[in-house]
Amino acid sequence: MKERVYVIGVGMTKITKQGGSYEEMAGFAVGEAMSDAGLSMEDGDDRGRIGGIWYANCAQGMLTSQHSIRGQVVLRRLGFTGAPVVNVENACASATTALNQAVNHVVAGVSDLALAVGIEKMTPDFDDLPNHPEIEAALPHMGLSAFWNGCEQDRKDEYIEKWRREKSRLTGTPFEETDVGVGRSPFMDYYAVKALKMMERYGWTQRQLACVCAKTHHMSTMNPKAQYTRDFTVDDVLSDKPITYPLTRAMCAPTGEGCAAAVVCSERYLKEGRGINDPVLVLASVLVSGKDRGDFDADISGRAAETAYREASLSPVDIDVLELHDATTFAEIYQAAQAGFCTMEEAGEFCSTGATDLGGVIPTNTSGGLVSRGHPVGCTGLAQVYEIATQIRGRAEKRQVVGARIGMHVNGGGVIGAEEAALGVHILKAV
Repeated sequence: MKERVYVIGVGMTKITKQGGSYEEMAGFAVGEAMSDAGLSMEDGDDRGRIGGIWYANCAQGMLTSQHSIRGQVVLRRLGFTGAPVVNVENACASATTALNQAVNHVVAGVSDLALAVGIEKMTPDFDDLPNHPEIEAALPHMGLSAFWNGCEQDRKDEYIEKWRREKSRLTGTPFEETDVGVGRSPFMDYYAVKALKMMERYGWTQRQLACVCAKTHHMSTMNPKAQYTRDFTVDDVLSDKPITYPLTRAMCAPTGEGCAAAVVCSERYLKEGRGINDPVLVLASVLVSGKDRGDFDADISGRAAETAYREASLSPVDIDVLELHDATTFAEIYQAAQAGFCTMEEAGEFCSTGATDLGGVIPTNTSGGLVSRGHPVGCTGLAQVYEIATQIRGRAEKRQVVGARIGMHVNGGGVIGAEEAALGVHILKAV
C-alpha cells in the first residue's frame, strides 16, 4: 500500500436463516464495528466523523422494491447523515469491493475515516408482502433467477449445455441424463464440473473433498457466529444428500442472512490516539475481474493473489491464517493452490491431510467457511475480514491460530466464462 491504512473496528451478526430487518442487522454489525473502533453509535459527532460509507448488497431491491438508494435509506435510519453513501453490487464479492473502495477513499486522502458494510437477506418479509404485490407475484420465479443474476443471463442456455457436455464426458453419463441445470443454483453445476476437471487432471478424489469439508465444518463448532455448528465425519459428508456429483449437500454453502462491517482509518487518525485497541494494518487491497477464457481453467485467484503479495511485499509463506471462498469445498482446494500455498498437483493431498487445519501449515477457513459459517452473498467478504481480524488480534478463543499475525482472504463473485466475474483479496497485519 502506498499509504498506511488501518482496519480499527469490525462487527458482525450471527449468520442465520432469518436475520431480522435490514436496519436491525446493520445496526448490530455497524454498532459492533463502531464500538470496536472506539466510536459510539449514540454520539452524533462520532457518526459524523465517518467521511464515506460503502454499502454492499445484492438482493434488497428484489425483496423490498427498494432500489437505487438502499444504503442511504438504511443508514439514515441508523443516524448516519451527510456522509456520501455508495451502493455496491458485485455479486458474492460485493462486501470485499466495499472494503476495497473504503480503503482507497482513505488512501486518496478524501477523509480519515470510512465505513464498509456488507448485508444480505435471502427471503422477503412475508408479513409485508400485501404492500408489495409486485414482489409477491415474482416470488415463484425469484429463486433461480436471483442466482443467475451472477452469471450472463442471456447466455445461460449456452452455459448449461456446455456444462452438461463436459460433465457427460467426465462421468460417462449420457448427455441427456446429466443432472446439470435441474433447478438449483447454477454455481453448484459450475463448481461440480470444475471439480471433475481437476480430479481428471490432477488425481484429486471425492474423498479428499470430503476430508477438507469435515475439517471446515469442525472449525464452525468453535465459532458462535456461524450459521451451522455441526461436526461431520468424512463418511457423513460422503453420505449426505447428493447435490451434483461429486458434491454433496455438506460440501455446498447454504443460504443465510447477516451483516458485517469494518471501520478503516488513516495513519493520521490513528496517531491522534482516540482509544483505538488492536489496529490492523491493511498491507494489500486488490480487486480484479475475470478474463475471457473459453475452457474450464481459471487463473483469477492466482492473479489477484500475486498482485496482493506484490503490494504487501510478501509471499505465501508469510501468511498465518487464510479465508477462502468455499461456495463449495472444491473451491477451498482450488484456491489454496491458485493462491500459491501448494501446487495444483499437490492440492488434493495437501488440503486433505492436515495442512489447512488449526495446527497445520496454513490454517484455512477457521470461521467454518461459507459451507458452515454461511454465505449471505452481499455480506460474505466482510465476514471473512471479520474472521481474519479476529484471528490476528488473538481474539478467536477455541479456534485461535497460535501466533497468527498476518492473514489473507480471497472472495470471488459471479461467473463469466470459466471463472469468477469479480474477485478481491485483502492482506491484513496486526500491529
